[in-house]
Amino acid sequence: MTLEMNDSIIFDDFNKQFEILDGTKGVYNYSDVLRVCICNEKANHRGKGPPFTAVLPNGPLPAGIFSYPYLFVGIKITLKNNTVLGLYISKNRTMLNTDQYNTDKNHAKIVLKKFNTIIEQKANSAQNAGAQCAPLRARRRNAQLLFSATL
Repeated sequence: MTLEMNDSIIFDDFNKQFEILDGTKGVYNYSDVLRVCICNEKANHRGKGPPFTAVLPNGPLPAGIFSYPYLFVGIKITLKNNTVLGLYISKNRTMLNTDQYNTDKNHAKIVLKKFNTIIEQKANSAQNAGAQCAPLRARRRNAQLLFSATL
């Protein structure tokens, strides 16, 4: 099944891959995903270096000139090899607690839920594989003990 979300990402469950359309463009494997989180990146930093290195908190900021900075809502994806991918949900810069921000944040939560399902399924399949191999490891260990005892 192929699932496209918000013109930002396509999930291909058949091939176990996802394609980022807005951000760190490319096709990546489900099995490479280590962790994901929703981030707010300062608007003037988008595309000017590694993704999500200039992040803003989700809550209120201190009073002053920087109280309402522009930002992009996105998802920071960390792969097993520590590569950081950026997936931008916001199409236009926005500000905290606006209608556009809340809509983008809700879209990000849906994508995050999909990624968390992928990570959970990967962990369950690894756990099941480990459980199937446990009796073999025990037999191998017992055989080694028997062999060393006979020497």
